[in-house]
Amino acid sequence: MADDFENPTPSYSAARKFGTGFNTLVGVAAFVAIVLMVNFLAARHYRRVSISEDRVPPLAAVSLQVVHAFTNDLNVTVFFDPEEVLYGPILQLLRQYEHASPRVKVSVVNYLTEPAKAEQVKKRCELPPNTRDVIIFEMNGKHRIVRAGELSEYDTSNLLAGKSQTVKRKSFNGEAYFTSAMLTLFESRQLNAYYLVGHKEHEPDSPTTPTGYWKFIQLLEQANGMRAYTLPLVGTNEVPADCSLLVIAGPVLPVTPTEREKLNRYLDRGGRALILLTQGSSPDLERLLEQWGVELGDNFVTDEAGDRADSHMTLKNFGEHEIVRLFGGTQNGVIFPTARSVRPRPGVQGSDAPQARPLVSTSEAGKAISNYRNGPRYDPRRDPPPGVVPVAVAVERGGLRSVEGGSTRMVVVGDSFFLNNQVIEASINRDFAHNAINWLVDRPRLVGVGPRPVRVYQFSMSDSQLRSVQWILLGGVPGVILGFGLLVWFRRQS
Repeated sequence: MADDFENPTPSYSAARKFGTGFNTLVGVAAFVAIVLMVNFLAARHYRRVSISEDRVPPLAAVSLQVVHAFTNDLNVTVFFDPEEVLYGPILQLLRQYEHASPRVKVSVVNYLTEPAKAEQVKKRCELPPNTRDVIIFEMNGKHRIVRAGELSEYDTSNLLAGKSQTVKRKSFNGEAYFTSAMLTLFESRQLNAYYLVGHKEHEPDSPTTPTGYWKFIQLLEQANGMRAYTLPLVGTNEVPADCSLLVIAGPVLPVTPTEREKLNRYLDRGGRALILLTQGSSPDLERLLEQWGVELGDNFVTDEAGDRADSHMTLKNFGEHEIVRLFGGTQNGVIFPTARSVRPRPGVQGSDAPQARPLVSTSEAGKAISNYRNGPRYDPRRDPPPGVVPVAVAVERGGLRSVEGGSTRMVVVGDSFFLNNQVIEASINRDFAHNAINWLVDRPRLVGVGPRPVRVYQFSMSDSQLRSVQWILLGGVPGVILGFGLLVWFRRQS
C-alpha cells in the first residue's frame, strides 16, 4: 500500500495525451476554418442593415440599375471641406453606390489640407481656380460635376410667412443628382440643348446678372450632361436636327410668323421644348401654343392662401404628373415672382391630339387678374371668380404617323423669372427644372428618385445647466471611477 502512494500510476498515458492534444488542435483548426468560410461567404452575400433611429434609406431601383450596368470604372472624387454640413450625408450616400457596385471608386480630397492633390484634380477636370465643395464623377475620359448648393431642399415656409428669419434644410437630394450624373456619363448619346436668342430673352452667359440664366445653363451642362448652344432663328436658320431640348426663356420682342413656323416644324417632328413665358410675350408664341393644346392668359396670377415674400408667390398644389408627383409630400413649393395662367385648352380631344396636364396650380383662393399693368387689381366684373389657376403644364403628343422623331413633349410655364440666377436656388425651383429636363429628354425614371429627409436635433440649455454638465463630465465621472478604485483597494487591504 505504501508503495502505491510512493509510485503513483500516471493519470494519462502518452497515447491519451497525444489524442487529447490532437483533438484540441483539430477543433481549433475546424473553428478557424468555419470562421474563414463564414467571412468568405459574408463578403459576397451580405446585407447592410441600419440599426440607428435615423435610418439610411436604400438606393432607389433606378440607381441600382445604373450602377449595375457599368462595364468600366466610375471614379468619384469628393472635393470637399470635411467640416461642411453636407460632407457626412454625401460620403454616406456615395458609400452606398460603392457597396452596390465594385465599379464605383470613391476618393476624398480635402482642398484645405491637401493643396497638391487639389491642384491635380482641378487641372485634370479643368476646374476654375476657386472651385470648392463639389463632387466629380469621371468615366471614359469624361466628367460631370455636382455642386453642394444643388443638393439641399430648404424649408422657407416660416421665412415667407414672416414667422422666423431661419431657413432650415429639409431634405437631401443627392441621389437624384448623383444618379443623373452617372447616367449621363454612361449614355452613348450626346444631348444638345439650344437656347433661343434674338428676342431679349434672359441672358444665358451672365453669372452676375440677377435675371440671367447662367445657373440654369450650368444645370443643363453639369448636372444633365448636355451641351448648350445659343440659337438665333434668323434667315434660313432652322432648329438643328440634333436638338435634344429647345429652351425659350422669357422673350420680350415678338417672335415673327416665320420663326413660329420653324418652331412648329420642330415640334411637329417630335421636338422637345421648355417654354417659359411672362406677361406680354409674343402673340405668335401664344398662337403656336394654342395649336398644341395650351391656353395662356393675359393676366397676373395671385394666391392669397400661398406664402409670399418680396412679391414672390409660393405654390404647393401639384398635379399627378411624374415631374411633380414627388413634391406632393413636401412642405415647400415652387416660387414664382410673376406668374400668368397656363391651362389646357378646352375642346382638344382625340387620341392623337396633344394632351396637356397641369403641373403646378394655385389653391382655391387663386385669382387671375387681367388689370395688372399698373399694379394688379382684381375686378369681379371682368375677372373670373377665385379658384384653382394652373400656371404650368406638361404637353405630350405621340402615336402619330406624321411624327418622325417620336412623341412631342413640352413643359410650358407662365413665368420665366423663377429660374433666373436669383430665384433658381430658392425652395424646390431647381428640382422642378431638373425633373422637367429629365422628362423632356426621356429620362423619366430619374424623376422618381425622391429626396431623403433630414432630421434636425436641437439642444437648448441655460448657462447654469451648461456649467452643471461640464462639472459632471470633468469631475463627476472621473471621481466616481476613482472612488470605485479606492473602494476595491481598501477591501483587498483588509
